[in-house]
Order: sequence, then C-alpha cells, then structure tokens
Amino acid sequence: MASEPGTEGHAAAGKATAEAAGEAAEDAQARHPHAVSSARAVVGYLAQHNLFEQIPRLRRDFAIPALLAGGVQHMHAWLGPEGTVTPLHFDSYDNVLVQVVGHKLVSLFDSGQTPRLYPKEGGGTGVDAQGNVSAVDVEAPDMGRFPEFAHAVGYECVLGPGEGLYIPAGCWHHVRSLSPSWSISFWF
Repeated sequence: MASEPGTEGHAAAGKATAEAAGEAAEDAQARHPHAVSSARAVVGYLAQHNLFEQIPRLRRDFAIPALLAGGVQHMHAWLGPEGTVTPLHFDSYDNVLVQVVGHKLVSLFDSGQTPRLYPKEGGGTGVDAQGNVSAVDVEAPDMGRFPEFAHAVGYECVLGPGEGLYIPAGCWHHVRSLSPSWSISFWF
C-alpha cells in the first residue's frame, strides 16, 4: 500500500516491540507531565502538535475561522482519550480553541489572579522554563502549599463539537477531556 504524501516513514513506528513500546511510554510520561497514567498503561496525548505541517492534506478538512483569516500564527492539534489534561498555564498568543470531536472542560483565570496561581519559576527545563505553568494541580490543590489558590476566582465552560472559545494571551487555563477528544488551537 502506498503511503500518503508527507507520511513516509511513519509506518515503521508501528513495528515496535511491546517492550520498546513500554519503554517509549515511560519516557513519554517523564517528558510530558500532562500524559495520563494508570496502573496498567500510560495514555497517549497528542498535545500542542503541529499535525497540519506533518500531514498538510488535513488542512482541507476544515476552514480557519473567518475572524482569524490572515492572522493565524500557529495551529496545533490536541488529540486524546477521556481524562487527558493540560495543566494550568497561560500562552503568549491570543487563542481560539475549537472543539472538533468530544467534550472538554476548560477552567479559566484572568491574569489578575496570577499571585494566587503560583507560577513555577523559570530556569527549569522544557515547559517549566517558560514561567507560564502553575505549580498548582487544579484538580487536587495542596492548600497547605498553595493557600492563596482558595481565593482564586475562575470560570468554567464545557466545549462541545463545533464550539470555540477565545482565550486571551496571558489568561490562565486548565483543560480536561471529558470524552475522547480532538481540538484545534489557532494562535494569533
């Protein structure tokens, strides 16, 4: 079978042994704290992935929202099963998050709440180096370590298929997939 243009070499990834796949999953969990794990397996989460550059023909399957025409700087795909989480963070771009499949719970906190959200200090590696990730686990906050979080004022909404949410640059957000989910973020 011929491969689609832009996907050459990806079939080899499916030929890994069970042992190698397990090692890859452990490595992915260590590198990607937003991956969900259970006693039996690590659940994959394709998060903030530039899928549309990797497989350009996918761009034919949707239209960029008209209000963003000509202004989109980055498009990212978010695909995962129920229970995948993107921890509390903010982005430096304005964002329209569009839900394609499934449902997501989005928790939002405006930038004025930053002192109550305990940003991780920069200087780490990976996502922690940016200083835009909260040290608070929104779903199970340690009030002993983060007492001011109890006073943070936020908002929640559930996004369903075909719905979009504008998230301004600097707005803190935490996202949980309530079902198998596919979203696209348009940063502008």
